[in-house]
Amino acid sequence: MSGTSHLRAAALMAGLLLASPASAWKIVADGQPYAHAGTGYSIQYPAGWRFRKEAFGDETIATRDGPLLQVIYVDFRKHKQAFRAQRKDATADMLPQELAGKFIAEATAARGLQNMAVLSDEPATLAGQPAFRLHLAYRTAVDAGSVRYEEILVGTNTPQGIFLVGYRGPVLHYFARDVAAFEQALATFAISPPAPRRR
Repeated sequence: MSGTSHLRAAALMAGLLLASPASAWKIVADGQPYAHAGTGYSIQYPAGWRFRKEAFGDETIATRDGPLLQVIYVDFRKHKQAFRAQRKDATADMLPQELAGKFIAEATAARGLQNMAVLSDEPATLAGQPAFRLHLAYRTAVDAGSVRYEEILVGTNTPQGIFLVGYRGPVLHYFARDVAAFEQALATFAISPPAPRRR
């Protein structure tokens, strides 16, 4: 099956996922950023896209056409077991570029990626704090269609834990088309003190 055929299959699957009521997708409204009470982050996803909170952890995702075709995501990881696939911890004093290298290894281990290439690894800021910015290219595993993807990952370390904002999509058609929407969403990302837990 060619790369185009795999992408068509992914588009069909993405449509089915969006149509499923179990997915609990919500439509993003302009001027109404999503705020995660447990960790204190907020982000204005692109208006008209669909978003949801993942069932496990503190991750939220947003997509226009389906999560296999393009996805903007925010994740928060406590330092304990921050690198889940590698079963390793982070610490509050790790520098951004040290974290960047560990998240490259984490992405490879967690998703079985092939031919991982680091297109850029640069210092950045996220919510006004020192951060890393990675631009990665890879193929999914053969049994997942071996589709070529690119991904941008921006992360910052705080005493509370690690905040990650990312975007990925297939190189064919989708990644370049929606990267500007990601950059706009990224610029809105903010971190506030988390809401106190109810007793």
